[in-house]
Amino acid sequence: MIEKSCEDIQKILVDYIDDELCIEKNTIVSRHMESCENCRKLLNALDKSLELSTIIWEENLTEIENIEVPVSPKERKIQWLRYTAIAASILIIVTTVVFWRSVNKSKERKVELSFEEIERNINDSATAARLLAATELLANYPDFKEIVENQYRYIAQRYPETSASEKIKLKIQ
Repeated sequence: MIEKSCEDIQKILVDYIDDELCIEKNTIVSRHMESCENCRKLLNALDKSLELSTIIWEENLTEIENIEVPVSPKERKIQWLRYTAIAASILIIVTTVVFWRSVNKSKERKVELSFEEIERNINDSATAARLLAATELLANYPDFKEIVENQYRYIAQRYPETSASEKIKLKIQ
């Protein structure tokens, strides 16, 4: 028989609980459960949640807000860390790009930028990027077409030296 990874096993656990697997897959999952504590825990949690949902369904409980589903602090910490890492990465990339562009422009002009100018460029780039992202979300709705066009023009005029402005110029052309 073919050994399966935990990820493969976890994809078919609901079918395993519902006894909808063929004999071969059922045997593979059973053997995997004997040796894998993490999958056994997941199976147990899944089984309990299915029991709870069955009870709720059968008793027609309408006040679901009274049911508390515990989320382990470890899971919350991992999610928080993931979002923090993404935000920090974006901030570092934006700062590096803005700084690099500022340095290149100052070399072209043979003028050094002050710290305040660099900070203003970073803030302008970040603001323009946020406005562009919000505008692109609005662009998905046909009713907001005029607002989107006005917003594109505003960003391009207000923040002409940003990458957001360059993206807008490419869209307009």
